[in-house]
Amino acid sequence: MHLYFINYMCIILQTPMRTPRLRQSRLLQPLDELFGTPASVRLLRVLALRRTSLTAGELARSAALGRTSIYPALRQLERAGIVEFVGAGAQRLIQLRDRHPLSPILRDLFHAEGGRFEALTAALRELLADLPHLLTSAWIDEPADDAQGAENLRLYVVAPPEELEPIADFLNAHLAKVERKYDVQIAIQQLTRSELETLHKTSSMNLNTAGLIAGVPPLALVDQPRPRPAAKDSTLASHDEHDVRSRKLALAIAAKIKRDPGLIAMAEEQVKTRAQKASSRERRELTEWLRILSTMSPAQLRRFLVENSERATRLRQTLPALRLLSPGEREAVIRSRTDAEVVAAVTKP
Repeated sequence: MHLYFINYMCIILQTPMRTPRLRQSRLLQPLDELFGTPASVRLLRVLALRRTSLTAGELARSAALGRTSIYPALRQLERAGIVEFVGAGAQRLIQLRDRHPLSPILRDLFHAEGGRFEALTAALRELLADLPHLLTSAWIDEPADDAQGAENLRLYVVAPPEELEPIADFLNAHLAKVERKYDVQIAIQQLTRSELETLHKTSSMNLNTAGLIAGVPPLALVDQPRPRPAAKDSTLASHDEHDVRSRKLALAIAAKIKRDPGLIAMAEEQVKTRAQKASSRERRELTEWLRILSTMSPAQLRRFLVENSERATRLRQTLPALRLLSPGEREAVIRSRTDAEVVAAVTKP
């Protein structure tokens, strides 16, 4: 089964569903019951991959669920016949019921789900093995389970200062192929060793969970404990104001793209034209925008334009498609106080 399809199905099946008005047959549509809630999917994933019986506590910890919250989902899965309890008393064990005809299919599905991420990391390792520049360390974050960045991955790169820009150029030129193949967006975070030290001290970055792709493990590059993050000063406050303005403009562009996805092609042409006269630093940002515009679907692009991720916030500072807004629209957007007012400023008939 194609990995893209498997990934798509896993996302769909974990989306909370409203109770349908009309019940369907358990015999004809058993997946309605098996994948009815995210908790059910998590429990099935653990049981399918572990191939052993587990206590309720072990199952809850492995699925990252509360101990008491798993019982409604377990009862539903037991009624569907896909899980079974073994033993007697309070210490009964739980396991996937192998006699159920869908059990082998579920095992294959969840193995393929995990295999997709392994294949993605292998592709990144292969790409960095061909890197013609000096690299100290490269790793990826543990994927975040959030609504805005579910399919986003951050690739951290530590290198000598003079190597960072050439490395970014190389990655911007080659990452699009990986992003298309695995349907994921990869943000590049460039760091010198001293910047890594500072980031480690002042942020919640957890280097213990870093997935090493190349070079030295990042934890070996830092050795000082991290103090609590410092309070924002007035300079950061002014940056926040600029971020708010940039987000308003991005939201307006997203609203226009929703009404007319053909504007994305116009934005690509604008970026290419602007890149011809841009400085080397701005051209690097514009190249990243081109990669985004050419690999994201219209829905993904609209979400990215307004999300609160570090990558989106950074790239909004060089938002290249402002010509999609007329001067009057731009002025109205900046004056707007709410998201609804921003959208209304560019969608009024």
